[in-house]
Order: sequence, then structure tokens, then C-alpha cells
Amino acid sequence: MKLEDIDLVPYIRNADYAIRPPFLLGERNLLDYIIFYVQEGVFEIQARGELHVFKEGDLALLQPGDIHTIRGLNNTINPYVHLDFFYNPGRVNSFITLPGQLDMSAYTAWMQPRINDAEGFHIPVRLELSHPQKMRDLALKMIESWQLQTFVGKMEAHQLAYEWIGSVLKQYMAPESGLTQAKPFLNWITSYFAFHISEPITIEDMARRAGLSPSRFTVLFKKHFGTTPHQYLLKLRMEHAQELLKEGQAIKLISEYCGFTDVHHFAKTFKAATGVTPGKYREQAEIGRLEKNFRTGDRDQT
Repeated sequence: MKLEDIDLVPYIRNADYAIRPPFLLGERNLLDYIIFYVQEGVFEIQARGELHVFKEGDLALLQPGDIHTIRGLNNTINPYVHLDFFYNPGRVNSFITLPGQLDMSAYTAWMQPRINDAEGFHIPVRLELSHPQKMRDLALKMIESWQLQTFVGKMEAHQLAYEWIGSVLKQYMAPESGLTQAKPFLNWITSYFAFHISEPITIEDMARRAGLSPSRFTVLFKKHFGTTPHQYLLKLRMEHAQELLKEGQAIKLISEYCGFTDVHHFAKTFKAATGVTPGKYREQAEIGRLEKNFRTGDRDQT
């Protein structure tokens, strides 16, 4: 299966906040996807033959065909979204499965394509994301918009779902085979940086994960990348900051997404790397966008 052959048209079936004392949701199969965010409490999710423990701040994505159980170990709050990501003309007839519903063969016409069956993708149950706070905010805004139950609210919710899954797919897309053969070390480390770009990362942590001493790790890293781990990570963070500034995100949030605890340090580092302040960069990006829209409007009128 190739995802490019399927229309990505999100359709939210239900979105809400589950507030519960300790509970067990019995074994069931899925026809659609679940975005599952832990706002408070601790959960155990048994899926794909493994037991996953989720704590506050964790995000999960359960896929169609995932037979699973969900247990809340204490008082819990978990925002969730049941949705289709891919277009199906019969989607209004599909439904959220209940505990005990395991054999869904009678409803295969409504079952969503499974992303992990697509070429070049493997998305785990627990998501490790390069900008987790942004993804949590998108999920919460998605729920808020959908619950308005207005045309505009639903439209915005589906747009947010499109952005959310697009970010996940982009992060978990497998690298091209040419890069894998040329630089096997590259694939592991770039994914690691992407997953932890908002967190403190030390040479010792990376070296331990690679099974090398810090000095040996640094030598191999510089041989493959032509720069030190610190400078490479800084470059990725600045590129990520530029993308977020173009989207109009708040500078304080961007500094957090990019691993800076101090917004002033972020601004100073950004200016040293790009030659302009974050505010000036965002302003220039906005001017460029307006000029592009203006030129496009002129062409449309002709």
C-alpha cells in the first residue's frame, strides 16, 4: 500500500475529554484511529502484543486493527479523538467499537487503511515527537473546535487533524535507501535529534545510546556530519525555529519547542545564527507572504 494513492481527508467521529476514576476498557478492535493524550493520571495500554505505560503529557496513536485494552490506574483525564484520516464514502456509517468487538470482518468496507501497512512507515503506539507541546496543543484545539458543532468549527477541527497527522507522517517517514546505504549512522542520529529537539541532549546520552564512549562518538559524528554534535543540533533547532516563525507562532513557545528555557538566550542564539532577531525574521516572513498573495491576486484578476 502507498499512502500517496489514498486521499487524506480527516473525518472526526468523536472528540472529548474522558474524566474517570480507575477503570478497565475491555479488549476491542478498531475500525478507525484514536489520538489519545494523557492530561492527568497513569494508563496501561495493551496493544500489538506489548504493555505500554502512559503518563502525563504522553501521546498515543492507535490504528485500525489494533486489538487493545486501556486501563486507568488512578483518577485520569484523557482528551481523545476518534477519527478517519483517509477518505471513505461510507464513513458516516462507521462507528466506534465497544469492548468485546474483536472480529470486524463484517465491516471491512469501513475499516480505515492502516498507516503501518504502507511502504516506508512504522508509527509506534507511543509517539515520540520533535515538538510534543505543539502536537498536544493541536489535539486539544481539535477537540475544542469539533465540540462547537458548527460548520466552521468542524472545518477547523478537520484542518487541525490534517496538520496533526501530516506532522506525524513526516517525522516517521523512512529515509530514502540511498541515504541509508551511504550513511547508516545518519539515520539514527537525525531521528534521535528530531524526537528530542525540545529537550536537553548531552554527548553522554547519545554516546550511551550508540554504545560508544563520548570521545569515540564525537569523532565518528564529526566524520559523518562534518561538524560537532552541538553545532549540528543547534542548526536543526534554528531551522525548526525558522519554520515555526513562518507559521506565526509565539516566540516564547518557539523557544520552548526548540529546547531553550530562556527566551532571551533563544533570541540571542537565533540572531547569531541568522543575522536577525526572531521578531524581525517573523516580520520579514509575513511581508513576504503578503507580497506573494498580492502578486497571486494580480494574476488571478488578469
